[in-house]
Amino acid sequence: MRKVLAILLPFLLFLTACSGGDAGSSGKEAGQEGVFDSVKVTVKDQETPPEVEFEAPLDITEGSAKVVHTGDGEPVAEGQSVSFKFVALNAEDASVLGDTYARDAVSLAVNDSLKEQDPALYEVLLGTKVGSQIAYAFPDAQDAAGSGDQPTQVMILNLLSAEDTVPTLTPDEAASRDADGTLLMSSEDVEALEADGKLPEVSFAEDGTPSITVPEGAEEPERLVVKVLEEGDGPALESTGTVVADYLGVSLRDGTTFDSSYERGEPAEFPLGNVIPGWTYGLEGQKAGSKVLLVLPSELAYGDPATGTSPGGPLVFVVDIKEVK
Repeated sequence: MRKVLAILLPFLLFLTACSGGDAGSSGKEAGQEGVFDSVKVTVKDQETPPEVEFEAPLDITEGSAKVVHTGDGEPVAEGQSVSFKFVALNAEDASVLGDTYARDAVSLAVNDSLKEQDPALYEVLLGTKVGSQIAYAFPDAQDAAGSGDQPTQVMILNLLSAEDTVPTLTPDEAASRDADGTLLMSSEDVEALEADGKLPEVSFAEDGTPSITVPEGAEEPERLVVKVLEEGDGPALESTGTVVADYLGVSLRDGTTFDSSYERGEPAEFPLGNVIPGWTYGLEGQKAGSKVLLVLPSELAYGDPATGTSPGGPLVFVVDIKEVK
């Protein structure tokens, strides 16, 4: 499945449940030639879905993209992460299916991974100016959603920003750093961080639910911070093992919670080799029954900015290891 499809599919399922410029379809394109020639958009502002017209139906047979309105921002460069919102339309009759303008913007890295998985979108994004509107469609969205009843959708992506990224380390890169001793912060440095009041503080309610207080002005660590808050006496977690754990995750930048198994009411289960690097290397060797504080730099989390709806930047987790398999 295309990377962008995996990111947008939840929004697609959601969608199917005046001033400014009027632009024609004379911009850069890739994929199915001419499929978006009749598309016109009227852009009002960056906070409002554009008005979109085209001659329906559009016979879309392959993933395609085209700039249908050119912005005036800086061009997107290789390796940057773009953020966008979009409006989706039915390719059969040009009716509006919905939009994501009331939601947070979606992010997508313009890199070799996107080039391999979705070459048409990659080609059009690269060099396109921020503020542009891009028509985009992929006919296999119906199959990916598990229903052939869904219409082929044409999305008009509103390119809001382009930022340099801190990518997440690949497993091989993380393993190399770990072998060199540069992945984890030493216990002495962690103690010094805590003594200086720069380590996030953890407290537990009577029912065992944790809360995390991020110190003012907390800086992103250069290496992974691991502090055992309470050591268990169960078996140690191996790199090939599976962990069953309750956890709380917050942003190091502002302390906001982005994920919590406590709120869902049950522990989560993860193969240790199939999670973000900060979890893989922070929890390996920890014992069942332990409670562990992890402070992850961006490259050991989801990157910065992150792709899709994942939280970007440095993250803080409290992990209560219930079981080791």
